[in-house]
Amino acid sequence: MEVAEEYIDRLTETLSRLLKGEKPPPVELPSEYPDNELRQLVGYFNRLVAEYNELADFMYSMARGELDYLPPKSRLRAVQSFKSLQANLRHLTWKTQQIASGDLSQQVDFMGDFSTAFNKMTRQLKQAFEDLHREKERSEQLLKSTTESIQYAQRIQEALLPESGSLRHHLIDSFCLWLPRNIVGGDAYCLEECREGAIVALLDCTGHGVPGALMTMLAVTALRRLVHDDGCCDPALLLQGLNRLIKATLRQQSRAAPSDDGLDAAICLVTADRQRVVFAGARMPLFYVLDGELQQLSGDRSSLGYKRSKPDFAFTKHEIPVRPGMAFYLVTDGLLDQPGGDEKLPFGIRFPQFLTAHAQEPFEQQKEALMAAFATHVGSEERRDDVTAVGWQLDAVETTRDTTGVTCKASTFSS
Repeated sequence: MEVAEEYIDRLTETLSRLLKGEKPPPVELPSEYPDNELRQLVGYFNRLVAEYNELADFMYSMARGELDYLPPKSRLRAVQSFKSLQANLRHLTWKTQQIASGDLSQQVDFMGDFSTAFNKMTRQLKQAFEDLHREKERSEQLLKSTTESIQYAQRIQEALLPESGSLRHHLIDSFCLWLPRNIVGGDAYCLEECREGAIVALLDCTGHGVPGALMTMLAVTALRRLVHDDGCCDPALLLQGLNRLIKATLRQQSRAAPSDDGLDAAICLVTADRQRVVFAGARMPLFYVLDGELQQLSGDRSSLGYKRSKPDFAFTKHEIPVRPGMAFYLVTDGLLDQPGGDEKLPFGIRFPQFLTAHAQEPFEQQKEALMAAFATHVGSEERRDDVTAVGWQLDAVETTRDTTGVTCKASTFSS
């Protein structure tokens, strides 16, 4: 059989284009060309080219990670091998998804060296997760134990605070808002009787949580010692005494001391006749409202107990005559400095307006209103500090006439 050179050239060109990575069109013979061996050869050649192109498309899809690409129907051994590879990769993908969902028991036994590496990886993952789970359980138990310990410490710290009944007894109408940031905290308030009346004190110690709570234990104990053992009722002298005792207790008289902790405080003496409130503050003010107007007495700009605190600092004493309807308030900076609202401004900007708006309400209602206003202000912001507020009102001293016709003052404190 004689074959024209042109057809040999077409077959050669098609093979050359295949080897170059191209997709050549099929070789065409004239329709009148006889049905002989050449036509049969060209038919087989075109079928081979078509199946090769289908295989190439299939391989490209797998290389791009498209494992759902429909494989060609060719019976070529290369095609069958790639179909088997596709099935293995799809099964491997499923196993990987199972591992991602938490089933670390998956193993691979159909991909030779890859199976060995894959199975080693899953064993290491399983061991790592088991170790992590054990560590998580230990951490949860430690957290539970620590939280229970702190909650018990809260009971001890709360025992330092005066009972609400004692506040009402001495201050007629009052409220106390005590909100530690971390179960326990560095704020405390005190009510102590003394020979001249009653001492109302608010203490804001260094730190939050357990360190702050330890500081409140020291500060409250020191204050009670000064009031009951030393008989001191003067707020300015009480601040001076607190300053010295905290410095001495923590050995902070020198700059070489390992700690530098202390507190801010406000102390008021409510005289026994309820005619005067005597105030002294260490970086903490006293607010009071009279006839709808807010007044603020600033404390001295000196804290207590720190290394930098001067042991002989003389605190300023303020005396306020009590008039009917006056309301008094002590608050820590955790309330005033807390940012919130759309503009992230401190609550202290709103606080004066709050006081003048609510000062004439019963103090339990004032407490609820203050909690609601503060919660709205904080919103989604993180609370940054412990929050404590004490408010009270002193009625005018009543006068009564006894059976002998002698005018006398009604008793203000029970024995």
